[in-house]
Amino acid sequence: MALSESLPVRGPQPRILIVRLSALGDIVFATALLGNLRTRFPGAHIAWLAQQDFAGVIDGDPRLDELITIPRETLTSPAALLRLRRQLTERRFDWVIDSQGLLKSRILARLAGGATRIGFESKEPGAVFMHHLLPKGGAEDAIAAEYRELAQRITGVVADPPRLMITPAMRDRIAVAMAGYGLKPGFIALCPFTTRPQKHWVADYWAPLAKTLADAGHGPFVIFGGPANRDDAERILAQLPAPSFNLAGKTRLPELGAWLAQAGLVIGVDTGLTHIGIAVRRPTLALFGSTRPYLLGAESPLTVLYEDLPCAPCRRNPTCGGDWTCMRRLTPQRVATAARQLLTRECAA
Repeated sequence: MALSESLPVRGPQPRILIVRLSALGDIVFATALLGNLRTRFPGAHIAWLAQQDFAGVIDGDPRLDELITIPRETLTSPAALLRLRRQLTERRFDWVIDSQGLLKSRILARLAGGATRIGFESKEPGAVFMHHLLPKGGAEDAIAAEYRELAQRITGVVADPPRLMITPAMRDRIAVAMAGYGLKPGFIALCPFTTRPQKHWVADYWAPLAKTLADAGHGPFVIFGGPANRDDAERILAQLPAPSFNLAGKTRLPELGAWLAQAGLVIGVDTGLTHIGIAVRRPTLALFGSTRPYLLGAESPLTVLYEDLPCAPCRRNPTCGGDWTCMRRLTPQRVATAARQLLTRECAA
């Protein structure tokens, strides 16, 4: 029996709050939960609580009735927490779903009140704040597995893969921006940056990859990243064949999905931008090393390159002394071959 069948609801349809504060890729993955809830409860009021740094990626999503954003500092300010508590409790949520499973997200779920609070089992403290704790499930090599499993346990309906919705207004805005750069749909998006060096592909590999693809008639190339990546992106750009563009730090978070939706191919490491490429249904080539790859469950063409070394996945505890052997073995030629196969599949579709 689906958990929702036994949960109290004050009105004809539930009022639901999803708590997923960060990070970019996980918020993208958690849209599988959002889509499932909206399908199962089309008349529900669904809100999402997220940090301001990351909330923009789902801003304007038509499946959401409300996006509630908080600054990162909220959790360290008693006054801010009290204001947030008043803001949340006055909405009288029936169900509060903590899809993060951390102490901070459990605290915020408790502050929101709600007749029922549901979350993941985890080693984090704060389990006492929750009414129902569900195991993280799903096939570990399937994209967004834990969120899709959580959704299915709550609703009894199999959850689709994560998806970002692009509004017509945003699509039109990006079309104007692309025209300003002289870009047309079908460019190759490069997403080289993450917050952990062990997840990076070798910086000097991007240029020979792009040259091989350009020689085969593919391109142009557009680098995406955040403001902190601008200088590194410029160094990569200087080696790329023309025409190439550096948009790192030049795009707003709500625009990223619409930008990547215009790509003919997204090539990236294990980073939020790569996940966005999949969530907007574009052919995506993902380069994994220190983290376990997702191999199944995407609805867009997806190829994952991964060296299954004895030390992999090392996650946050690399043992190679900074050599990053797993990523170094993904040579430009290997990646170019996989990219050309994806592009050929897309053209044939």
